[in-house]
Amino acid sequence: NSPIADEWDIISLQEPPINQIGNTHANTHWRVAYLMTKATLNSKPRAVTLVNSQISTNVWEQVPFPSLDIVVICMRTTRGTYCYRNTYALFNIYNDCKHNCTVDTL
Repeated sequence: NSPIADEWDIISLQEPPINQIGNTHANTHWRVAYLMTKATLNSKPRAVTLVNSQISTNVWEQVPFPSLDIVVICMRTTRGTYCYRNTYALFNIYNDCKHNCTVDTL
């Protein structure tokens, strides 16, 4: 059994456990990307993305996205710049099965 941070670079969580101050639980092996609107709307996030702390913050950034249920990060490769050619846009989408609001936002 090896630590999960040794095997995974990114983990997308749906309905993560949230503590009384509005944060999820993570250790020093992970950087947490919350919803960009989390602080302003004072609501529990239903999606968070964990990025392995061994990945430099110089090669990824969170992208502002107007949704309570979508976390977007862009990762740069050695040949490109953020969110352009040679990059990866990663979407962590919480899709509430009771409505299509998240799909409409995309």
